[in-house]
Amino acid sequence: MKASYKGFEAKKAGGFTELPPVGAYVAEIQAVRFVPGKDGFRDKIECFMEITEGEYSGRFHEVYDDQKERFGDTAKYKGIFALVPPTEDDEEWRKRAFEGNLWCVQESNPGYTWDWDEKKLKGKKVGISIRKRLYTYNGKHRETVEIGRFETVDDVRNGKCKPMKDRDQRKQEDEEVSTDGSEFTDVSSDVDVPWGN
Repeated sequence: MKASYKGFEAKKAGGFTELPPVGAYVAEIQAVRFVPGKDGFRDKIECFMEITEGEYSGRFHEVYDDQKERFGDTAKYKGIFALVPPTEDDEEWRKRAFEGNLWCVQESNPGYTWDWDEKKLKGKKVGISIRKRLYTYNGKHRETVEIGRFETVDDVRNGKCKPMKDRDQRKQEDEEVSTDGSEFTDVSSDVDVPWGN
């Protein structure tokens, strides 16, 4: 057989850098962006998160860098958490979820109080709870992980965070997955990751 290309070198193929497993981690909000709602989706505050303590410190950046190397401009930053501000007439559970997440930020950053200026979230430490997300892609059931909610830094460090239930978005036969935009949705393909801004 003739060589099919020049520069051949036998070497071990690199594996994908994996996302952190389900669990709770101390993280930092490294960038923030307000995204106005449109086309039936709600306003949201996108928080670009990074784990800052423990074995998985820096992992969201590592995964992103790995994807950039492999897939170029189609790479997606996986450490995005969306806060969805409720409206006055929203259900109480939406208000409680929003208030609970912001309470965790306040508790984790003594002296900080939420004042509806999302830009002030940048640089704040907070705990994150990562859950499993089940979904359907090209007719096959798959799974990944996503940030499901904020926790306090103290609760993460003291092991007091309860695991979250999986978010099951799998399509059943002839059934569409519907979403009203109220839960976290990975929109990172539409967003330039603003590191350093």
